[in-house]
Amino acid sequence: MDALHTFLLRRTRYLLGAHRPGTEEHRAATALHLAIEWTWEELQDCFSCLDDEDVRLELGDCWSRLRGFALPWTDAPDYDEARWPPTRFEHMRFVDPSDH
Repeated sequence: MDALHTFLLRRTRYLLGAHRPGTEEHRAATALHLAIEWTWEELQDCFSCLDDEDVRLELGDCWSRLRGFALPWTDAPDYDEARWPPTRFEHMRFVDPSDH
């Protein structure tokens, strides 16, 4: 989770630095940066209550969202598909794909 967060922040920081504040590109990069930060914070919060089934569902949803932000960079050399797998749901439960 932290590695994916860092991967994404490297991209948004680059975009923020490449465009002047006030431009549409800078605003779009800021929006993406904030969405990544807020999603990562939600993930952090989920880990404190993993015994709650609803929280585990939220964890899977947050992970999918954070991972989705990275999809445009799947061809980047440092993108790690094995380390950042998609979530799977079975019977409305989040399960670790490596368990199967």
